[in-house]
Amino acid sequence: MATRVQFTTKSAGTLNCDVVGTLDGASTVVVTVHDLGCNSTSWTHFVQHPSTAEITKRVAWLHINLPGQEENAENLPQDFKYPSMDELAEAVAEVCEGIHCPVIGLGEGAGANILARWALSAPKQLHGVVLIHCTSTTAGYLESLKDKAINWKLMGGMNPTAENYLIMHRFGDFTHANNAEQVKAVVEEFHQQLNNKMNSANISGYINSFVHRTNIAEKMAALSVPLLLITGAKANHNHTVHTFYNATLKLVPDRKKVEFIEIPDIANVVEGAPEKLAESMQFFMQGCGVLGGAPMPHLSQVSKPGTTMTAMDKSDM
Repeated sequence: MATRVQFTTKSAGTLNCDVVGTLDGASTVVVTVHDLGCNSTSWTHFVQHPSTAEITKRVAWLHINLPGQEENAENLPQDFKYPSMDELAEAVAEVCEGIHCPVIGLGEGAGANILARWALSAPKQLHGVVLIHCTSTTAGYLESLKDKAINWKLMGGMNPTAENYLIMHRFGDFTHANNAEQVKAVVEEFHQQLNNKMNSANISGYINSFVHRTNIAEKMAALSVPLLLITGAKANHNHTVHTFYNATLKLVPDRKKVEFIEIPDIANVVEGAPEKLAESMQFFMQGCGVLGGAPMPHLSQVSKPGTTMTAMDKSDM
């Protein structure tokens, strides 16, 4: 059961966050930031999955809802200027100022881009960061054109065009994944949430910030915290994660701090491969000096971070 906690920030106003566990006295806190069209509930299946049990026993989860993205949110004030990606990263840093134990960041999609900025600007707050399907470059011309059209349509409410865009952004072409039927049910749940629980005008603000993002790949020389990049082989943003990884290796002072995992036959890692994500996270977190003593599930079937998942792993997905 999550507890709603409000944080007031200078960079992004009031953020409604959900806490699983207890922040006071926690030995480790995992801070999450969600993707476009999502909110804190997008982590529910993963946090409650049996494969995540050994992590959840030992950490508190702090799920940050970006401005106006929580379920049943009211319209943001007319004079509210949606924060830029850098400002959202600053807001995450503000939220975490009162945490006095090791912190691990976990972000998906646009949320991963925000956490990458946080890791670069406030490295002393983090022990490590896990980025799923992270885009590091600026939006291309066609992406900008498409996103602006989607934004314009969202101002009039959720519609099929915007809905399809958000589904493709998060799930990619999941129909060819080896767990397509499983993911199909999650996509239907996402569809219902977009139409019944999300504020489309507020989503538009988040998309607008994402499409106007600045390049972070060129700044990775400043990276000083351990980084784990994860992508599904069939993810819509698979190539951008490879681009980010290669760019980071060229610039980062210590290559040993950068890990990379690609999961075969998967489009959406969080929903389609929670076992692989949990195992990879646990391995990574123990390497960061947290989760000491936690048993490693199915260790023999997981590739060490820094390599691509092998064909041997496919059999148990």
